[in-house]
Amino acid sequence: MAETPEKWEAPARGQKILLLLSTDADTVEWCRIAEAYTKTLFSDVQAVYWEVGTPFPDEVEQWEGDWILSFRGDLIVPERVYSRARKGAINIHPSPPWFRGLGGQYYAIYERHERYGSTCHHMAKSVDSGDIIDVRYFPIAPGETVTSLRHHVGAVSLVQYLDLVANYIALDKPLPKSDEQWGDRLYTSAQLRTWLAEKRVSDPENNCFK
Repeated sequence: MAETPEKWEAPARGQKILLLLSTDADTVEWCRIAEAYTKTLFSDVQAVYWEVGTPFPDEVEQWEGDWILSFRGDLIVPERVYSRARKGAINIHPSPPWFRGLGGQYYAIYERHERYGSTCHHMAKSVDSGDIIDVRYFPIAPGETVTSLRHHVGAVSLVQYLDLVANYIALDKPLPKSDEQWGDRLYTSAQLRTWLAEKRVSDPENNCFK
């Protein structure tokens, strides 16, 4: 006997969502897809693209609603803002949990890691420290470069985000809880700049510069 198809559930379109996105050239196309998909499912989506070094957006400062969703967004959301999200504030971090902060792709390539990943987590007071919802791991291919890994994790992060929105937020279902834990170290932009400057001198042909 053939299985009965599962019935389609109507999304909760009335939820008010703040969607934070990046203007970075390597990320913006993924962000456009995430924005379009989110606006397909919800009737009230405020999409904010923010560039590093520009002022904190007034529309974010004044926002109140149900969900804050940061997809590849670089904006650090303070507690005074994310606490106003009635249902939750979620970030998609394009690195595995042991790479908190910035530059994980560079370190992973240089250190020849065998796998990488994208981490979905709740926002918290400290950067990349909130309870983890989901981690999507994938193998790093032989010969992978920082550029190719950036594209690879971009695709994985997008699928992770679409699944989160379609299968949980749109259906108003409880979010998963992962047993994964964050690493102790926070990788900063200043540390990355110093590290890259040193490696460009000692190992300029490394794939972390390609």
